[in-house]
Amino acid sequence: MKRFAALTMIFGLLAVIQAPLLAQDYAAAPAGDWNEPENHTIVVDRLMMYHDYGEYDREIQVVVDAARDYLSAVVNSAPQSDRLAAVFDIDETSLSNYPTMAECGFCSYAEQLKYYGNAIDPAIQPVLALYNFAKSKGFAVFFVTGRQEPLRPQTIANLTKAGYSGWADLIMQPKGATEPAGVFKPKDRKSIEDKGYRIVLNIGDQASDLSGCCAERGFKLPNPFYLVK
Repeated sequence: MKRFAALTMIFGLLAVIQAPLLAQDYAAAPAGDWNEPENHTIVVDRLMMYHDYGEYDREIQVVVDAARDYLSAVVNSAPQSDRLAAVFDIDETSLSNYPTMAECGFCSYAEQLKYYGNAIDPAIQPVLALYNFAKSKGFAVFFVTGRQEPLRPQTIANLTKAGYSGWADLIMQPKGATEPAGVFKPKDRKSIEDKGYRIVLNIGDQASDLSGCCAERGFKLPNPFYLVK
């Protein structure tokens, strides 16, 4: 009888241990007992604080200062025969989609186009200053973007309104293109190089903007808002 009672107690304990947590138990359960990700609202609040309290701007300025110093050093040492070039990404590099992203709770770029397709994005001012500095030193400046050809008129209008002018080329992707940025951007830079340019600087906000060939130095701006592979 004692043996039966002991076995009953053991099986009862095992049942309690193995039973799934009830909803009311989650609050008291130790961290690591489930795999719930951080709440989206908390993530959005953190992103907005990072942007609105100045850390984002500070980190951009650090990268741009280093890029400007590098351009200055190259200009002072490059042979006059070199056709120097600088390549700029557009979204979250030359232009900021932040007003739209914040309004839609950091929705995807495809959703932004769907609901805010006519939005005029402001320039990221330190990058605009770098762009103008490169032009003043004789660099040919190129935009290489994942935006597709149907957006060309809108993109040109937005860049112009934001203060960009005098670019050598705006290289966009064909309508319906599906290649990842890490594949098509090196190809686009190679097409610039094939025209006889020496691409000294390539600046973007994604690792995929900088991967692959054909730029002597890459400069990565911060972007915790979305990822492009």
